[in-house]
Amino acid sequence: MVFAVWLAGQIPVLGKPFRLLATWVHELGHGLGALISGGKFEQMIITPQFSGLAYTLTSNKWQQSIVLFVGLLGPALAGAIMLILTRRYNQSRLSLFLLAGALLATLIFWAGDGFTQAIVLGFGVIIIGIAVKAWPLIRSLSAHIIALSFCLNALADLNYYFMRAADVGNFSGKSDTAALSEIIGGPHIFWALIPSILSILILYITFRLSSNHRP
Repeated sequence: MVFAVWLAGQIPVLGKPFRLLATWVHELGHGLGALISGGKFEQMIITPQFSGLAYTLTSNKWQQSIVLFVGLLGPALAGAIMLILTRRYNQSRLSLFLLAGALLATLIFWAGDGFTQAIVLGFGVIIIGIAVKAWPLIRSLSAHIIALSFCLNALADLNYYFMRAADVGNFSGKSDTAALSEIIGGPHIFWALIPSILSILILYITFRLSSNHRP
């Protein structure tokens, strides 16, 4: 199933929805990082080119670091939560409701432009429909596919951690790991390796935990 999800992601038409979802969860991670560290999450922008921006307000370096780290680990954490709920505890409906709830919260509070609003609304409605109306097998399969796509994205985007610059539409600036290096200090390669290793560790633990399936 992992191979099938990866293969589907290589086909542009099939892979686009998953890339947009991965961008959304990455930016949502930045926003939630701001909220849990005592800052503010102003808005989120997703572009058709699968890039995004999260506008946050923070008052110190510690908050800024949390914002960056949670965004970098967002896809791995989201995939871990969904996969453990779906596979270990047989709670595919709950995992889909949590995902849809996060999408609709984004629509209500943080979606910053029309494209972002359309994307999160569309995904939210589809996922709620699957959670409520789909047969149990389809519901479980959908939750597995989305969870695995998040996990695979976390691995596929490891190269992003080693980039020094990032372009989002007309905006060009430092990558998340380059920003960490500037805020905390130390070589960029160190702050590129930390989230890479953590993402792999999260996914390893996730697959070990979810392998004990409870029907």
